Amino acid sequence: MARQHLVTIADHRPVTARLRWLALQAGDLARDVRPGNYLLLRCDDPGDGYRLLRRPLFIAATMPELGQVALLYEAHEPGLAWLARRSVGETLDAFGVFGRPLSLDSRLHNLLLVGAGAGLAALIFAARVAASHAAVTLLAVASDPDGLPPSFLLPGATEYLTGTGADLAASVTAMLQPAAGVSPLAWADALVAALPPDALTVLSQVVRTVRFRWSRGFALALIDIPPGCGVGACGVCAVELRGAACLPCVEGPWFDLRDIER
Repeated sequence: MARQHLVTIADHRPVTARLRWLALQAGDLARDVRPGNYLLLRCDDPGDGYRLLRRPLFIAATMPELGQVALLYEAHEPGLAWLARRSVGETLDAFGVFGRPLSLDSRLHNLLLVGAGAGLAALIFAARVAASHAAVTLLAVASDPDGLPPSFLLPGATEYLTGTGADLAASVTAMLQPAAGVSPLAWADALVAALPPDALTVLSQVVRTVRFRWSRGFALALIDIPPGCGVGACGVCAVELRGAACLPCVEGPWFDLRDIER
C-alpha cells in the first residue's frame, strides 16, 4: 500500500544540460521497488498553491547496499524546477510506491527497450535488473543530445543506441527499420517501450512490418502518468483502450502494445 515517505536527498546533480539525477535515502523503498514503480513527489513550498499536484517520477535505480533509490528527471516545468533547486541533505515529501511493476521473464535471452522522455528512467531500471540474465539493448531518442541519458547510468553490458531529431516517431522508425542491416526487432524476445502516444502508434506499425505477426505479451508499452492522485480518484490519467476506459495510475502503467494501437 502506498504511504508517505519523508526522504533525504543523498545526491543531486546534473548528468546532461537537461537531465538531473536525484538519489534519495530511503531504505524501505530501496528494498521493495521494482522497474515501473514511481513516486509522487511534492514539489512546492508552503503557499505555492498552483503547484500542489505531486509530480510522478519513475524510479531509475536502486542501491540497496546504501539504502537509496534514484530518479532521473528534466526540470521542464515550475514544480520540477523547484525540485532542481533542492540540495543534498534537504528532506522531500514522497508518496508511494505506485504503478504495477514491469514483469520481466527470467527466461528472456534478448530484451529490447525503446524510450523517450520521462519513461526512460523506468527503462534504465529495467535494464539494470534484466542485465543479470539477458542481453539488453536500449534505444533512446530525444529532440537533442542533452535529452539522452548518459551511458554510465546503464550496466556495462547493455547495448546503448541513440537517435535525435524533432520528430521522435521518425527517429524510432529509422532505428528500428535501418536502411542497411537487421532490425533489432528481428531478434528480440520481448519489447518494452516508453514513448509518446504518436510514437507508440508508429512503433506498432513498425513491429507489424518487421515481424509480420506478433503475439500478445511480446510488446509492453508505458502510458505516461500526468500529475494527479495516483489512486484513480481524480480521473486525470484516464485513457481509452480497446473501447474501454482505463486508469493507468492503478491499472498500469504497463499495457500490451496491441491494446494501445490506434
